[in-house]
Amino acid sequence: MESKKEVELDEIQVPVSLERFTKQLPKRYKEGEFTEERMEQVSQEWNQFQKKVKKQWTFGKKVSTFTCAAVASILLFAGSGFVSPTMAKFLGKIPPLSAIYDRFNENLSDLISKELKKEGYPVRRVQEHVGGNKEGVYVFLDTSEEKVEKMKPEVEKISFQIIHGEKYKGTRYEDYYVRVRKFVDEPEEWKKKQAQIDKETREVFDIVKPILDAHGYEQVWGGGPKTIELEFPNTETKDKIAEIKKAVEEALQSAGKDSVQVKYRIFNQAKEQQYRRWSDAVSGIGSEFMTYKKYQVSGVGYKSLNGEKMQIHIRIKLKSTDPKATELASDLKAMTEDFIHSEEIWKKIKGDPYEIIITSKDKKTIK
Repeated sequence: MESKKEVELDEIQVPVSLERFTKQLPKRYKEGEFTEERMEQVSQEWNQFQKKVKKQWTFGKKVSTFTCAAVASILLFAGSGFVSPTMAKFLGKIPPLSAIYDRFNENLSDLISKELKKEGYPVRRVQEHVGGNKEGVYVFLDTSEEKVEKMKPEVEKISFQIIHGEKYKGTRYEDYYVRVRKFVDEPEEWKKKQAQIDKETREVFDIVKPILDAHGYEQVWGGGPKTIELEFPNTETKDKIAEIKKAVEEALQSAGKDSVQVKYRIFNQAKEQQYRRWSDAVSGIGSEFMTYKKYQVSGVGYKSLNGEKMQIHIRIKLKSTDPKATELASDLKAMTEDFIHSEEIWKKIKGDPYEIIITSKDKKTIK
């Protein structure tokens, strides 16, 4: 039996499912669906993609979760712009998606890495740490512990100059910490193990892909050396599902891979389509509200009610008893309405019924 917490996460669609999102990238990239990627919880993308380092495969291509997040930021924020006719009285307005993308066309880690390398520091990797009470940047130097300690003050100084620069003024990045560490490479044994997993996964996928293609399978699929995961819309017949599953199992058995399990899940197609329609809208709302501190927003997500109605969930950092909570909620709601009713976004959501739900830090709905 699922716990209450698990049910809530599933229903509210938080956090973003990077595993599923990763699997969808190759197919939708090929089909040109750059502006219609499903995003179940935009606000949590930063908080999750570095926590999930497990690699995923789909259509014979390996895509790491880190790459997924990087590509996702481009796909989600490079949409067409729109002109918003009104403004919330206090906070302003959500800019066009194209403006959001242009504003942060190069991520913070890359900027810090380039600047440090230009100054001659042996930077191996710069990585953001997001989620939790504190967020920040780790700078890994490929040198001895002794030299790391000597370089640390200047490395921190250069990094903070970027973080506190005009580009990131007023954003959550201003509150980032900087920690300098010695780079430690993965053990050779681990690398060999990963290489073997990749090899076995490739073998399995080379067996499965032709079978799925022959049966006209058009959904996302993935897995690894021990499991194949398929997905079917709830409009698919039981006979068709059984036919495809059996064909895959027989192909694996014939190739000596009979230990590989074939699993599948059935998804609500109406809900899936609605999530796609709303992805740009929620991307813009989440990006703006979660990036800038002035909005005092701690989370943005959305929930489809059986594909018939969409709920936009916004959580603020103020308690319901705070005198400023009601006014803040009113401004955020006005901005969200303004953005949704812009010509570009309204066209994408196809006039779906929706409601905006704003909750306080103490989980009270603010009317």
